[in-house]
Amino acid sequence: MSAAAILFTGCASITKGTSQTLAFKLDPKETRCSLTRIGDGELGSISSANNTINVGKDKDDIVITCKADGYDDKTTRLVSSVSTAGVVGGVFLDLGITDMITGAMYEYQTDINVALDKTKPLAPADQAQSSNAK
Repeated sequence: MSAAAILFTGCASITKGTSQTLAFKLDPKETRCSLTRIGDGELGSISSANNTINVGKDKDDIVITCKADGYDDKTTRLVSSVSTAGVVGGVFLDLGITDMITGAMYEYQTDINVALDKTKPLAPADQAQSSNAK
């Protein structure tokens, strides 16, 4: 094996790629979520029927906003972290510049659980105030 091939084996752009698939487990099954990232806007949406999405790796976190009728909305942040392959490989190859530019040195958690809380009914005193306000 040549020296160049050895160096390239640690480069995250080559070994890990610049995108990854995220898989979601949603509760309740009617949950629909949208994924956004600063600078990129909306990345897409997922549901129980279509619960995976392929996203480009990036230094910025992904914000997941989920909704379902009869449940409180929930917003979760999927934090971007630096992968070991990006750091180690990049140091030998080009000080990590390629992996930083392509996003390959970053990664997200791949299995995400989102459970929404059932909306609580208004207490009798709150219902009276709500009726009086109308």
